[in-house]
Amino acid sequence: MNLLDKVQAVRVDLNDNLLERETVIDLALLALLIGEHLLLLGPPGTAKSLLARAVCERIDGATYFERLMTRFSTPEEVFGPLSLSALENDKYRRVTAGTLVEAHIGLLDEVFKSNSAILNSLLSLINERVYHEGGKALPVPLVTLVGASNETPEDSSLNALYDRFLLRVTVPYLADDESMRRLLELHPAPSAASISLDDLHSAQGEINGIALTDSAREAIIEIKHGLEAEGVSASDRRWAACARLVRARAWLDGESTTNDEHCEVLSHALWSDPEHARVVERVVSKVANPLNLEAVELEDAALDLFNQKPSPDTPELTRSLEPLMRQLDDIRTRLETKAAQASEKRSVRARQALTRIEGWRRELASLALRSVSRLHVAPGGG
Repeated sequence: MNLLDKVQAVRVDLNDNLLERETVIDLALLALLIGEHLLLLGPPGTAKSLLARAVCERIDGATYFERLMTRFSTPEEVFGPLSLSALENDKYRRVTAGTLVEAHIGLLDEVFKSNSAILNSLLSLINERVYHEGGKALPVPLVTLVGASNETPEDSSLNALYDRFLLRVTVPYLADDESMRRLLELHPAPSAASISLDDLHSAQGEINGIALTDSAREAIIEIKHGLEAEGVSASDRRWAACARLVRARAWLDGESTTNDEHCEVLSHALWSDPEHARVVERVVSKVANPLNLEAVELEDAALDLFNQKPSPDTPELTRSLEPLMRQLDDIRTRLETKAAQASEKRSVRARQALTRIEGWRRELASLALRSVSRLHVAPGGG
């Protein structure tokens, strides 16, 4: 197997074990391929920690570190305790074995609970890949740090840490009934595919050799102008990292050159405020994948319909729900038709939207069914 085949096998294996996480898995692999960091936003119980561990398990020789952060966390928990023997010799040194200092992949859960005592060392470690000790900057093997949180930071002192996560994605609960059925029968399975650290480094070298074509370059510039028109901006450093991200997307897709379609991944790299995520997705999709834009717009229209549902005690509830369900059916049919005309790779976002639309339609149908059931209960019945 060549390098790409090995990575693709890991990708398939992860998708077989983590349900409805296709996008998140791709982002985790892309982060590894360009040595960047990934932020997972979402409620507890959405497999954020499991994803980080599962990725590391599939990299032979990789060391993993995981820690739940609190505002009382100490540097010792992340960087190791002070060496008593070193202190006896008037030297300041930590015992870093088993800590983030020696990890290739790290997960900091509730990462924005980090405090100022940890922050400066953490920034140097994840950005410059060095750990400062005894007046020396020591290199660390960290490839990717995964941060997990259910919210973005409110404390401005954490903005620098937040900015270090190039890729950001919201991880929701499972939406599809079939996924839930599989989850109830899912058993942990050993890794069926893996790559080595040398493979990862070699893949990074191949990605660096992929040219950023005029098509991709102009698409990035068009996205930049589109975001500026919406009042959304990004730093020059982030745009430079986005170019590497587009190259990695092309490599993971098995392409030897980039094009505007590979810029689709930028929808996960160009927002800071979660309220801007939808705006960024629309601007990027308009340039890189118009089907995504249509999926976003139809999903928004379906959500508007769902939010118009009457209260459960509305008279003639079923009759009130019928036009909403018909319109949801029309939206679903339209999007299904569009998705069927596109390749599987290009229709990922459309299929995600279809899952959400079907869920809303199912909730309305359930509400209507409960209303009908109540009508058949005799007055005074139990």
